[in-house]
Amino acid sequence: MTFHVMLQFQPSDGPTVTGTWEKQETADGKFEEWVYTHAAHPTARITLVEKSAGTRRVLSEWTQATATIRRTT
Repeated sequence: MTFHVMLQFQPSDGPTVTGTWEKQETADGKFEEWVYTHAAHPTARITLVEKSAGTRRVLSEWTQATATIRRTT
């Protein structure tokens, strides 16, 4: 299982920065750091995804439009 954090600037073909970690705690920390450092950018979308055995599950997501971190369990 791996954890991926993606910072994407809209539109959907805008620049994207990604990182991959084996520990969820590390990925959670990076997700929160990127929210803190990019919260002022109006088109930033930050997503934390768990990938395992060919499946993909969104764990957390942030956009300026919602101005909240949405977490799934």
